[in-house]
Amino acid sequence: MPDKSRSPAPPGKKVNDHKLTPKAPPAGQDLDVPPDLATDQETTRYLSAATQLNVEYARNVIKEVVGEKFRALAPTYGIDIPVVAMWAIRSMSIRARRDYLLAGLLTIIVACLALTPMSLWLLAIAALAAMAAWLVVAWEHWERVHNVVIRTMLRNRFKLANAPEPPRAADRERLAEIRRRRDGNLVVFSGPSAFVGCGKTVWSQRLLLDASRGPDDDNGQPTVPQPFSTRDLHAALIEAFDHGAGLGQSLQNIKVYERLFVNGQHIQNNHQLLPDPYRPPPTSVSQGLLDEATTHPSPEARTYVCVEMPGWQGQLVVTLFVRAVHAGGSLFVEWTFKVLPPLRQSFLMIDRFYDQSRAQQLKNSLGRGLCTMPGALLKSPYWAVKTSRAARVARNRALRQSGQIRRGFIFDYGARRSIRETASARGKQGEHYFLARDQAMYLLLAEKTLTRTVGAFLKDHGVSLAEFESQIKVIFDNSIKVGNIDGSGVVVGHQSSSTVNDSAKGQRDAKPG
Repeated sequence: MPDKSRSPAPPGKKVNDHKLTPKAPPAGQDLDVPPDLATDQETTRYLSAATQLNVEYARNVIKEVVGEKFRALAPTYGIDIPVVAMWAIRSMSIRARRDYLLAGLLTIIVACLALTPMSLWLLAIAALAAMAAWLVVAWEHWERVHNVVIRTMLRNRFKLANAPEPPRAADRERLAEIRRRRDGNLVVFSGPSAFVGCGKTVWSQRLLLDASRGPDDDNGQPTVPQPFSTRDLHAALIEAFDHGAGLGQSLQNIKVYERLFVNGQHIQNNHQLLPDPYRPPPTSVSQGLLDEATTHPSPEARTYVCVEMPGWQGQLVVTLFVRAVHAGGSLFVEWTFKVLPPLRQSFLMIDRFYDQSRAQQLKNSLGRGLCTMPGALLKSPYWAVKTSRAARVARNRALRQSGQIRRGFIFDYGARRSIRETASARGKQGEHYFLARDQAMYLLLAEKTLTRTVGAFLKDHGVSLAEFESQIKVIFDNSIKVGNIDGSGVVVGHQSSSTVNDSAKGQRDAKPG
């Protein structure tokens, strides 16, 4: 069994046995991002604003982040989850106040219109209640758009520290725990895809080589290669991507680390992966457990070298996952590229907002309130009841799940889609020509570094490169097609990696629902 006493190895930390050191973050920034605005802060800004402009998204953030008591969280690339969740809680608090007020005003209006005989006083009271409902809806629009989004979330104004603390102690504790567990080397996933949270698969390849044969000697007899392990090849890949003449010297903000991927249905009786069955799985495991899963992979747990390549202020994240298996004289190497596309257009609408005079703010909010008040007023009882029951429903759900765990039910602790994936574009988007080119560049540079490193490693250990070179030629003949761009989108390899142009729908979604 692995040694439990060894400390966890968070992302960026390298294998101590090979004397590798963490990579210092580069000083530069992507493209035109202001020097004081980090990549993760920019994407966090967009998602935080989306919680104010799209109530359904805010509701989904609370459900997936705050409402899950036992499941793991999917890895998030380029965002600060607690900050987005705090703004989502504030958004739903504003909506709850609106719905409660509207439900009360609707009760007054219905009562006045139902009473007989109807008098002018009752009609006047109903009219005043309708006017108050108009002002309530207008207040919500002003609070979200002008007081929160424009005042605190424009590009030069957004600060992570300004996120409002949730009023409930349970929510504060949950978000504090998420912040402490933000980075780690363990991913517990749900469903068929292990690489949860990192987008779509755009390229996948593999090598199968005879590693038991070296080059022929002068007598035409094959030599015997030097022994090596899977652990050695993983360490060489980490070194190449992090410190070598590979991507680390060409692209900014690259992160290289190892992670253990485990199916969420297979950890319930594993005390190393789930110390407490009534709490979410940990985000980090010991280096010994990583090494064990690297050397002896099982059907449900495997270690991958992960190379994370963000760009475009966090709008594009390309991640390479590499795994090697050296056994029985053969070497198997597989790698997969996943791409997290840009945010949907509706999540970028904040860049169209700007300061307005008080008179213009009042005009916009009153106009918005007049247009949306009838529908909001009629639906307010439903949403008021649903909001009042939300805490009890979440508590009952947690009690039901804990009861299932206690009775031996096979509970799935795995993470599902991340809130960043939910906000990603779908379909095709022809606007980001340079972004598509960068996506192809990241992929090709990473694959070149990967194959060059494997080849150099095999050569250093005296393995014949005949099979390797023939397979690599075929792979590059196919992968050189990566990044073909037509007039409407991005095509990568045999599949399309897509971004979406949904500006018309985005303008509708950008309005507070």
